[in-house]
Amino acid sequence: MINKSIIISFLAALLFAACTSAPRSYVIEGVVPNATYNNQMVFMYNYETRKNTDSVLVVNGKFKFAGSVDAPVVRRLVLNRLYANIILENGKITVDMGDPMSAKGTPLNDELSKYNAEFARYEDEAIERITEIQYLETDEQTRQKMAEEFIKQYYKSHIEPLCIRFINANRNNALGAWLLWQGPIFHLNPDLGASLYAQAGDIVRNFQPLQSVIETITIRRRTAEGMPFVDFTIENGNIDGSRASFSDYVGRGKYVLVDFWASWCGPCIAEIPTLVEVYNKYKGDEFEILGVAVFDRREETLRTIRDHKLPWAHIIDASDIPSTLYGFNSIPQIMLFAPDGTIVARDLHGSALKAKVEEVMNEEEESCGC
Repeated sequence: MINKSIIISFLAALLFAACTSAPRSYVIEGVVPNATYNNQMVFMYNYETRKNTDSVLVVNGKFKFAGSVDAPVVRRLVLNRLYANIILENGKITVDMGDPMSAKGTPLNDELSKYNAEFARYEDEAIERITEIQYLETDEQTRQKMAEEFIKQYYKSHIEPLCIRFINANRNNALGAWLLWQGPIFHLNPDLGASLYAQAGDIVRNFQPLQSVIETITIRRRTAEGMPFVDFTIENGNIDGSRASFSDYVGRGKYVLVDFWASWCGPCIAEIPTLVEVYNKYKGDEFEILGVAVFDRREETLRTIRDHKLPWAHIIDASDIPSTLYGFNSIPQIMLFAPDGTIVARDLHGSALKAKVEEVMNEEEESCGC
C-alpha cells in the first residue's frame, strides 16, 4: 500500500522546485519617450559580433523582445539615436529607452542598477565640489590644479573602490565583463584593470571587447614614452602616390611632432592653429611636423591640406595601420619623437602641446650652446 504522506511530500517537492527554478526564457518589455518613435524598429546589438541579433517594432509606445539564452550576455538596445545597455538573461526585464541605464527586473540588471545609482551619487558629489572650486577667488591656473587634484583623490577614495567591489562580486559573469570594459578602471588605472582582468573568470576574460582593451594596453606599453618608434610603410602614402615610410621622417636627427588626423575630425581641425604656431616658431634643422592621415579618403585629405594650407610633410591613406601599431582609437593623436626616434610624449593637445615642444627645444638649445 502506497503511503499518502510520501506522495504528498513528493508533490510538494516538485512544486517547490518548479517555483524556485531559474526562468528558462526572457521577456524584455520596453517603453519609449514619446509617440514619434511609434512604428520604428528597436534593434538588439551584440558588442562581440558587432551585429544586430534581433529587432522588434514599437507599437503604441511599447515594444517587447522574447527568447532565451544559455547564460547572461551583454547587449545594447538601439532605437534611432536612443539606446539602453542591458544584461540579457532569462527572466522579465523592463527598460525605458529614454534612460540608457534603466534596465531592471532580473538579478544582474538589478545589480547593475545599484552600481549605476552609487556611481551617479559620487558623480554628483564630485561635480558639486568642482563647481565650488571654480568660484574660488584665485587665478584660473590654481583652480585648475585644485580641480585636477580633487578628481584624482576622489577617484582613488570613492570611484575605484566602488568599481573593484562590483567587479570582484561579478568576476565570472556578463555584468563583471561589462563593468570592467565600460567602467573607468582601464581609462584611469590600466594596471589595475589588467590585474582585475587576470583574476577574473573565463566569462570575463573571453569577452571580446575586453580582449581588445588588453591588446591595446600591451601595444601602448610598447609605444609608451621612452620607447623606440615603430615603423610602417604606406604604398601610396606620399601626396604624389609613391611609397612613404614613417622612418622617412622619424629618427633622422630632428624632433618630429606627428599629428595622426583625419579631414572629417572636428577636434583635428581645431588643433591646426596650434600646430601652425608651433611649426612657424620652431621649423628648421632641429624640428619638423609630420601629418599622418588615418581613417580618411584620399581626396578629402588632399582637399583639407590644400584648403588649410598645411605646410608640413604628410603621409596619407594610412587607414588603421598607425592606430593598430601605436594603440590609439581616437584622434587627433599627437606624438613627439626625439631625434633618434624615441617617443618623447603622446596625447599632446593645445597648450600642453606648445609647452612640451618649447621645453624640448629649449633643452636642445642649451645642450648645443646656441
